[in-house]
Amino acid sequence: MNGRVDVVIPYYRDQKMLDRILEALRRQTGLDGFGAGGVGLAGVGPGADCFAPALRVIVADDGSPTPPVVPPEVTVVRQDDRGFRASAARHLGAQAGDGDLLLFLDGDTVPAPGYVVTLCAALAGNPDLLVVGRRRYGRFADTPPGAEPALEPEEILPDPTWPAAFYAETAGLTRGEDLWRGVLSAVCGLSRRLYDLAGGFDPDVVGYGGEDWELAWRCEQAGGRLRYVPDAVAWHDGPDWAGRAVCGDHSEATARLAAELARKNAESARLAGLIASPLTRPASGIFALPSIAVHVHAAGPAFTGTGSTAATCLSLLDWGDVSVTVDPATPDAAMIAELFADDPRVNLGGRSSSWQERAPGAGPRRRPPVLVDVLRPCTLGSLDPRRLRALCPPVGGVTLNDDEGRGLARIRSARAVAREQEWGEQPPGEASIPASDVGVRGAGGDGAGVRLEQVLGGW
Repeated sequence: MNGRVDVVIPYYRDQKMLDRILEALRRQTGLDGFGAGGVGLAGVGPGADCFAPALRVIVADDGSPTPPVVPPEVTVVRQDDRGFRASAARHLGAQAGDGDLLLFLDGDTVPAPGYVVTLCAALAGNPDLLVVGRRRYGRFADTPPGAEPALEPEEILPDPTWPAAFYAETAGLTRGEDLWRGVLSAVCGLSRRLYDLAGGFDPDVVGYGGEDWELAWRCEQAGGRLRYVPDAVAWHDGPDWAGRAVCGDHSEATARLAAELARKNAESARLAGLIASPLTRPASGIFALPSIAVHVHAAGPAFTGTGSTAATCLSLLDWGDVSVTVDPATPDAAMIAELFADDPRVNLGGRSSSWQERAPGAGPRRRPPVLVDVLRPCTLGSLDPRRLRALCPPVGGVTLNDDEGRGLARIRSARAVAREQEWGEQPPGEASIPASDVGVRGAGGDGAGVRLEQVLGGW
C-alpha cells in the first residue's frame, strides 16, 4: 500500500478543456489528512497552486498532433493516432501509475471541488469496489477556469432520465443483476487490485462507447462490487448524447440521430461478443466468450455406458451460447470427435480458449458467467438458461441430485468463485435440489448406455 491516488484523463487536442480539468484537480477540497495506508493528501484547497502530494495526475494522449501542455508534476503518456481509442488511452494511463486507487475522468468532464475525496472515501477499505460518481451537464465554455458551471442556474442542463431511474431501481448499484449498465468511465474509480484482476480497460477497443460497461462487467465477474456515489459530482461540458441529437434545425437533427444510431449499433455489435449477458446477445448465438461453460467429467465410472457422454453433450447444445469441455478419457472420445468435428462449442479437453484464465496484468480477463460441472450423464440442456442462471447462489454452488441422491451436476457463477478465491468470502454449506424439480433427468443410468440415434432423431 503506497497511499497514492492516480487520476487518469484521456486527451485529444483540447488544451483549453484540459487546463480546466487540471485547475479543478488543483482546487480539490477535503483531502487534508486523507489517504490510504495513513498517507495524507495534504496541501490542497481552494487557490492551491499544486496537486496533493499523494495525488498523481496522468494525461493519456490519444495521438494528438501536438502534445498537451501540462505542469511538470503531471505525467503525460502518448499513443499513436489509430482512430478513437479512449479505452486504450485509459489503460495506458493506468499502467503509467502505481497508485492503490485509480480514478478516471473524461477529457470533457470537470470535477467539482469534493469529487476526489468523495470517491476515495467510498473506496477506502473496499478493494473489491468500483464506484461511479454523478455526471452533471452544463455550458461553461465562457466560464473562467476554476469556476464551477453550477454557479449560474441558466447554465445547468437537465440530466438524462435513464441513469437516475436505474440508480434508484438498483439502490445505487447494490441490488439486482446486470449492474454494469450503470457505470460511466467519465466518473469512476476502483482499486488497482480490482483493476488488475479484471484486466483493465481493453486496449483493443476502437470506437466510442461501451468500454466502461465491459470493464464493469469483468469487474463483477472478478468478484467486484459496484456502488453509485452521487455526491461525487463532475460536470460535462454540453448536453448528453440525446440532447445533442436534437440540437439544430431539422436536417441537422436528423443527421445527428442517424449518426448516433450508427454509433450505438456498432457499440451493440461489439459488446455482444465481449459481455455474456442476456441484455447484449441472443441466447442461441455462438460466441468466443460463452455465457455458460461446462466441464463434463466423463472419465468417471458413471459415463462407461456407450453413448452416454455424447448424449449429454447433445443435450447441452440446446443452450446455444455454451462451451463444453469433455474429459478425453471418456469411452465416447472417438464418437464425440466425429460428431462435433465442425462444432466449435465442444472439445475434448486441453484445447485453449480465449476466455480461459489469464494472469493479472495480462490483459482483459473474461470469464463465462455460469460454470457447470456435469458429474453423471443427464439431460441438463432441458433446463432453461435463465433458470440455470437464477440457480447460481451469490457464493458457493448448488448441486442437482437424481432420485437416488447422486449428484448429476454442480452449478456456480464465475462471480461466486471469485468472491471465494480472490476476496475470501466463505460460502455456506453446499445447497442441493432434486434435478426432477427443474426438469432434468439422468441418461443411461443403468450402465448399458444410450441409443444415440434416438437422441439425434428426437424419438
